[in-house]
Amino acid sequence: MSMLEEIWTCGLTYKDRPVKSGSPLERTLCLYAKNQDKLKAMLNAEETEQYQKTLDAFNDVVAVTEEEAFEHGFTLGVRLMIDVMRSAEIPSIDDD
Repeated sequence: MSMLEEIWTCGLTYKDRPVKSGSPLERTLCLYAKNQDKLKAMLNAEETEQYQKTLDAFNDVVAVTEEEAFEHGFTLGVRLMIDVMRSAEIPSIDDD
């Protein structure tokens, strides 16, 4: 496991973040839950099972996408830090 994977998997997940009341995320989650409840009410047992399998697969896609976005953002941050450090005038020990 890479260091980035260890950082990501040590419990830092999107669902652990608090959702602010009235935020776009909260409104979207409420709409999602409402529509999901309506859809489930229209499905029989077999259709509900297939829907749940599809939802589970989609959640897996979201999890992989979140991890890849984290890795990409972290890499960009490191590149920015390297660029800043290269351009900074930091005295060397040999400059005495």
